[in-house]
Formats: sequence, structure tokens, C-alpha cells
Amino acid sequence: MEAAKRFWAIFDKVITILMGLAAALVVLDALAVTFDVLLRYSLGITHAQLFEIVEYTLLWVTFLGTAWLMKIDGHVRVDLVVKRFPPGQEVILKAVASVMGVMLLGFVTWYSAKVTLLDLQTGFTLSGVLRPPKWPIEIIIPIGFFLLLIQSLRNTYGHLMSWRAFSRGQQMSSDSSSGGEV
Repeated sequence: MEAAKRFWAIFDKVITILMGLAAALVVLDALAVTFDVLLRYSLGITHAQLFEIVEYTLLWVTFLGTAWLMKIDGHVRVDLVVKRFPPGQEVILKAVASVMGVMLLGFVTWYSAKVTLLDLQTGFTLSGVLRPPKWPIEIIIPIGFFLLLIQSLRNTYGHLMSWRAFSRGQQMSSDSSSGGEV
């Protein structure tokens, strides 16, 4: 049990650091775009390379922050239908949806890793001004999905424990389904 607590503590630190990196990239992107706009309107100079780099960092921002966002239960969800179910059925629905989400994330993680590895092996380059190799840019996709998968497994465990507790007539823990201790 101590090893699991240590793992989750390290995992939480990692995804928090990655979220901080994503926030820093957003700030850098904003500064870069502002700089480019100022140069364009004051001196008539623009940097196509800068625009390309901002595009690539936006991909990284997305995947650096997804696991942290899931941990704090910040993903958008439409619970209009779910909230109409009685509490017992809502708990079951959340558990089933979580299991399905884990399976989907597992597949997408595997497939994106496969594509990234293929791009590394073939030396695929992106079209554009910089013509960079594709794999260093897209490697964040399988990494981000893998971290999201781990957090989703954690949430699924919480949902299954809530279902189990509900079926036994016990009080459900509010943090067991959103990244609490496992």
C-alpha cells in the first residue's frame, strides 16, 4: 500500500510539473505572437518560422495538461442525461463509461505510439518553412495519452469503488472518483 501511495504522489508531481510547463508554453506563445504582430505592423516584418513553432507548441500544451485536468475533474462533460438517473444507476453509468474510456485510451495510446515510431523509423518530415522531423513534435501525443490513461485508470478504480460502496448501501466518497487516494 505504501508503494501505491508513493507512486501516486510521484505521478501527481509529474502531471503538475507538466501542467506548469504547458502554462509556460502558453505564455511564451502569447509573447511570440505579440512580438510578431508588433513587428508586422511597425516594421512590416513577419516570421513564418515563429508561427510554425507556435503551432507545434499548441499541440504540446494540449497533451501536457490533459492528465492534470482529468485529475482535478476539469474536463468538459455533458451530464444532462446522467443527472436524470437515480443515484445508483448514475454510479453504474459512470463506472461503465470509465471502463469504456480506459479501453479507448489504451487503444489510442498504442496506436499513436505506433505512428510516432513509424515516423521516427522513416524519417518523416513536416512540410513548412522549418521542415522538422515529425516524431519529436508528435511524441507528446502518446505520452499525453499514456498519462491520461493512467489517470483514467485511477478514476475508474474510484468509480468502481463508489459502485461497490453504493451496492453495499455505504456512503460514497466524493474524492474516490476524481483522483483521490487509491
